Amino acid sequence: MKIKGAIIGCGFFASNHLNAWKELKNVEIIAVCDLNVKKAKLFCNKFNISIYYTSVNEMIKNLDLDFVDVVTTMETHLDICKILSFYKMPTVLQKPFSDTLNNAKKIVNLYKKTRTPLMIHENFRWQTPIVTMKKLLKKYNLGSPMYSKISFRHCNPVGYTSQKYLYNLKEYLILDVGIHLYDLARFFMGEAKSVYTVNQNTNKKFIGETAFTSILKHTNKSISIVDASISSIKYPDCFAQTLITIECKKGSIILDYDYNITIHKNNRKYIINAKPKKYKWTTKPWEQIQESVINTHKHFISSLINHKIPDTNGEDNLKSLNIVFASYKSNTLNKEIKLK
Repeated sequence: MKIKGAIIGCGFFASNHLNAWKELKNVEIIAVCDLNVKKAKLFCNKFNISIYYTSVNEMIKNLDLDFVDVVTTMETHLDICKILSFYKMPTVLQKPFSDTLNNAKKIVNLYKKTRTPLMIHENFRWQTPIVTMKKLLKKYNLGSPMYSKISFRHCNPVGYTSQKYLYNLKEYLILDVGIHLYDLARFFMGEAKSVYTVNQNTNKKFIGETAFTSILKHTNKSISIVDASISSIKYPDCFAQTLITIECKKGSIILDYDYNITIHKNNRKYIINAKPKKYKWTTKPWEQIQESVINTHKHFISSLINHKIPDTNGEDNLKSLNIVFASYKSNTLNKEIKLK
């Protein structure tokens, strides 16, 4: 018997979510919901789904669902989650978690109060090269981390031209991409205790920042440099790959372009390629992100079936979101911000 789910939100990234759900043989998406009825109908026609709603409340009351996948913009999340948590509906929620840290905390408390599973769809850590890098750190016993550089610098406009609303955000790149990178810093280096960030606007089409550089101090005394830009001119561009260097006490590991991972230890060098798996619906330059959506879905369903707390649960993602808003504060005040 298949696990039945529904998708809320039929925008740009929802197609990746639906295609990814179709790769899970034990899952079936039986309905979609969007305030825009035209969008909902088009989405249903595209993916051969027969049921659509424009009301979350009506959908939950009328259907026998096992979970809901929310793929809407962050300012809608609190209102949607009030309904889903009331009905104790297991939820996977698109990042950014929420438009404010306080609203994100409210969402966490709603799900804790009703004892309902909540996972944030933080997909970067589920990209094949990232997962492989984490495994190699352990396999080669590189020791405690001391320093990392996590970088997402490109100029391919495909990252934002399909999401026109991004142009008008007062806070753009840190919330859109930085939250992924801060999560990776925590994933590899442990929790952060402070952040210092400088923002830049390198593209006047945008109201908000289009580049940023952050220095994170971690509780284990390691340091991370996290940076991103949409104006970094390189050939080939290699959007949307994340480059990572991690220096440890017994060696170092580097994730470079084209998913090549190099390990340095004991005066020797090992090179491993960690290309994402290709599917019929994945396309360049999105393939590693699209594949990571499948991996993220698998983790959510596995956690649901086995009654386990997901790695990127609400309380965990609050820590990444906390860094996001502390970074904006740091840029405004031009000083290091200690994380609470």
